[in-house]
Amino acid sequence: MDTRKELLDIVSEYVEVAVEDIDTSAPLKFSTGMDSFVILSMVASIEDHFDIRIPNERMADLKSLDDFIAMIGTLKAA
Repeated sequence: MDTRKELLDIVSEYVEVAVEDIDTSAPLKFSTGMDSFVILSMVASIEDHFDIRIPNERMADLKSLDDFIAMIGTLKAA
C-alpha cells in the first residue's frame, strides 16, 4: 500500500466523507469537517499506524492531508 491510501483509510474512520471525496490539498477542517479534538485523535492513530512520532512543534505545519503525507515520508525516511 502507499502512504496516501493508508492515510485516507485512517481518515475515513474519523469522518463521514467518502474517501474519494476527500481533497488532500484542502485545509483539514474544510476537506473533512474535523474539529481539533478529532484531528488530535486521528494524529495519534496515524503515529501508531506508521510507527512514527510527529513532533509537537511541527503540528502547526500540518494544514492538509498532503502535508501529513509529506511529513510521514520524511519521518519514515529518517
